[in-house]
Amino acid sequence: MKNLSKKALYAAVICGLYNQASAIQTIDENQYQQLMPTYQGAVDYRILLADKVTVNYHCEIIETPDGGYDIDREGCNKPGQFYHINWQEEFPSEVNLSVIGTPSSNTIVEHKLWAIAFAHASASSRIQMQYGLRKGANGTFDLTKPFATGERFGDYFERQMNPNYFVSKGLQESSLGKDLPAGVDEDDGVLQIEYPGSAWAELQGVVGGGFPLPFKNLDPRTVLSSHTGPARNILGSSLSSGFYNGSALAIVSGSLPWNQGSDLSQDSMHLFLQQSKDPDALSMLMSFMYNRGPYAAKDQILRSQEIFDHCVSITEDLEDDWTCFQKQNDFGARYIRQIPDVTNTLTLAAAQGSTYDSQLSWDDIANYLSLLQNYGFYSKVVIDKAKSASKAVFDNLKSNGTISYQTQFGHVLEQIMVNLPIYELGEGGPYDEQGKKQFYLYNYTDKTALVVANNEAAQADVNEFVLSQNRIAVDINGQFVQLKSSDGAYDCTNEANNALAALKATIDETYVSLSAQLKLTLSENTCSFEHGPHTPPPPVQDGYWDPSKLYNQPGQIVIDALDCHEYKNEWYIVGGNAPSIVFSQDPWGVWRRISERPNSACLSDKNPS
Repeated sequence: MKNLSKKALYAAVICGLYNQASAIQTIDENQYQQLMPTYQGAVDYRILLADKVTVNYHCEIIETPDGGYDIDREGCNKPGQFYHINWQEEFPSEVNLSVIGTPSSNTIVEHKLWAIAFAHASASSRIQMQYGLRKGANGTFDLTKPFATGERFGDYFERQMNPNYFVSKGLQESSLGKDLPAGVDEDDGVLQIEYPGSAWAELQGVVGGGFPLPFKNLDPRTVLSSHTGPARNILGSSLSSGFYNGSALAIVSGSLPWNQGSDLSQDSMHLFLQQSKDPDALSMLMSFMYNRGPYAAKDQILRSQEIFDHCVSITEDLEDDWTCFQKQNDFGARYIRQIPDVTNTLTLAAAQGSTYDSQLSWDDIANYLSLLQNYGFYSKVVIDKAKSASKAVFDNLKSNGTISYQTQFGHVLEQIMVNLPIYELGEGGPYDEQGKKQFYLYNYTDKTALVVANNEAAQADVNEFVLSQNRIAVDINGQFVQLKSSDGAYDCTNEANNALAALKATIDETYVSLSAQLKLTLSENTCSFEHGPHTPPPPVQDGYWDPSKLYNQPGQIVIDALDCHEYKNEWYIVGGNAPSIVFSQDPWGVWRRISERPNSACLSDKNPS
C-alpha cells in the first residue's frame, strides 16, 4: 500500500448503492446469516477474540534452504518481536469518546472499544466484500458453492478475517499503538491507513476504484490519528481497514467502469479467492494488497490466465511460488507471511478457549454507535435506526443490565449490520442501469476539478477529482455541493448550480440520462458553463472511427476526445493519411503507446507525453 500515494489514477463516476424502494441499500437477516460461520449445524454468533496469548509479530523474514522465505521463528525472541495479549490488563482505563470537532461526555472502558471495533470491522468487511461490489444481485462470491478449501463462505472468512485478523494487522503495523512516536501527531493510526495520500486518498475517491461514501467528508486526522482519538483511534482505523479490503477487491474484480464485466485474469481476484487451494489465500492476498496496493496483484498473481490457473492449484506456501509473486524480501513479503501467521495463531488459541470476554452494557453499545456517527461514517438517522433495532435484541438478552461480548454481542451486532447501509466500493459504470436521470459534466479547464454533488434525495452521490479534459455523470435533479479546482484557484459551485438550473429549464426528455451536458471552462479564472445536448459518438467505418466526421485538415487535433472515455479511455493522435498512433492511459495516469491503427480519429487536444 505504500506505493499507492505515487499513483495518480484518473477518476470516474461513483454512485451509492440505492434501491428504488429505499434511500439506502441494506441486507436482511437471511443474507447476513449466509455470511456467518456455523457451529454444530447452526449460525455461530460467538465472537472468539483471542486473549492471554503470546505471538511473534515483528520477526525477520529469512531465506530457507529450498529457496523460499519464512518467518525467522527461532530468531524472533527479542523484545519488540513478540507481544503478550491481555486486553483487560493492558487497556483497563475509561476513555472519553470525543473526537476532533465533536466533543462528547460519553466514555467506555478501552478494552471494550477495541473488542467491539475488531468485531465490527470483521462483520463490515465481509458484508462490503460480498455486497458492496457491482458483481450482480447475488453478490461477489458464489454462496451456493464451497471454496476450494471445502468451506462455505462464512467459515472460510471467519477462519481468516475474523476479529483476530485485525488484531494481527494492528500488531504488524504499530504494535497495537505501542510503537507510535510520543508527541508526534503525524502518525498513521493503529492500522496505518495512510493519509492524506495513498489508501486514504483512494477511499476518498481521489483515485479510480475509490470509496468516497462515507469517506468523502471524513478528516483522516480525526478518524485515524492515534494521538487525537479515543483508544488510539482503533475504531476509525480498524473500520477503515475493513472498508479498504472491499475497495481493494473492487479494483481487482472487474467492478470499475473501465473493466466492469471483464473476465480477464487481472480482474478475477474474487474467482481466485474462491478457487485457491491454499487455505490462507484470503488473509495473504488482502494483506499483500494492503501493503503493495491492489494493482500489484494485477501485475503478479493475476497477470495472465496461465499464471492464475497455476497459482490457484497450489495447496500450500502460495507465497513462496515465484511464478505467482516476485521474489523479494520487503514489507510486502513480511505482510503476506506475518499477518496470516499471527491470525492463525490467534484464531487457534481462541478456538481452544483462550478468549476475551466482558460484560457490555447498553451504554457501551450505544456510545460506540454514537462514536460512529461523530466520526462521520453514518448519519444520525441511520445510527438511530441501528440503535433501535439492536436495543430490542439487547433487552431480550440482558441479565442484570448487561450481555456477554463473546456469546451474546454477536446477536446485537447482527441487528447493527443489517441496519447500516452498504456502500458501493466498486465505481459505477458510465450508464446507470436503474434509469436515474443523469447528465455529463465536462471539465474543459487545464486543472483538475473537485466535483461533489448530491442526488435528488439530497444524499451524497458524487465525490470525484475529474482530470482536465475528462467528464463525470451527475444526477440532473441533484445539486452541486462543491465544484472547484483541486488547487483552490477557482470555485465554481454557485455558477455550476445556476448553470444546472438553466440546463434543466431548457432540455426535454430526449436530452436526459447522459444526453444533456454542462461544459466548464475558465476565462481569467472566471467560471463559464455551456449547456445543451450531449454530442453523440461519431459514426464508425470499417470498425474504426471515421476521421472525416471529426476534422477537415490532415493532422488537425480536435478537442472532442471526451467521447472516447467510454471506449476504454483510448485517445488517438491522427497524422494525415498516416496510421493513427493510439495511446491509452493506464490506471496510474501514465500514457502508453499501445498500437497504430488506420482511420482512427478520436482525438486529444494535446499530445500525451
